[in-house]
Amino acid sequence: MQSQLTELEKHLYNKHLITSRSVKNKPFKIKKDFGDIVDTDKHKFLKRISILFKKHPEINPDIFFQAPYKLYPDVEYFGLDYFSTMRAVKAYTTYKKQVFLQDPDSQLEHVKESLRFIANFCVQNKIQFYQYPSHQTSDAFTWMAHYKENKINVYTVMEFPDVYSSVQTLAEDVRGFFIGEFVEQFKSLYALYTKSVVLRPYIKKAIPTLTEFVYKQLQREV
Repeated sequence: MQSQLTELEKHLYNKHLITSRSVKNKPFKIKKDFGDIVDTDKHKFLKRISILFKKHPEINPDIFFQAPYKLYPDVEYFGLDYFSTMRAVKAYTTYKKQVFLQDPDSQLEHVKESLRFIANFCVQNKIQFYQYPSHQTSDAFTWMAHYKENKINVYTVMEFPDVYSSVQTLAEDVRGFFIGEFVEQFKSLYALYTKSVVLRPYIKKAIPTLTEFVYKQLQREV
């Protein structure tokens, strides 16, 4: 009896398909029938990739599949076999570090999504917006877990006071696990942020608005 692809494996197959075609400006069609893939080498590679994503849910699948094309633009195609290896993980890590230090203004859309996420989190957890950076889960600040899980952009917390100093109060191994690169690059990132033409003014304007929004939402529930 043939095994079937899981929903995650189907999702990863189509993510790979979309990326491999779109980065080369080629048309693509989402795959719906996976019968020809079951129990083939492609299925074997998808199983390996899905294990990686189950083990590390913080990995962004879009960036994961885009990374080698960004690093090696002369290469025409990276198959599923490549993405089932540690070479793909290394490419992802390398490219994420490059993105991490990109122009802050190029990350405006992600910051908007991040601020919406934070506002919704505050309402759901019944805390004021200004309390978000000090909110803790276990032995770490909650925003650090959100950052690690790609739920917020690193620049989103730059306008909150004392973020860097509060991070320094945590155990070194905790800092390293959640936001190692944030601590290492904070001064460089903050310098880029303060010089941003679009991003910083946007965040400075958005925070009072979101603070009031969260306050009103919480007042409704009193």
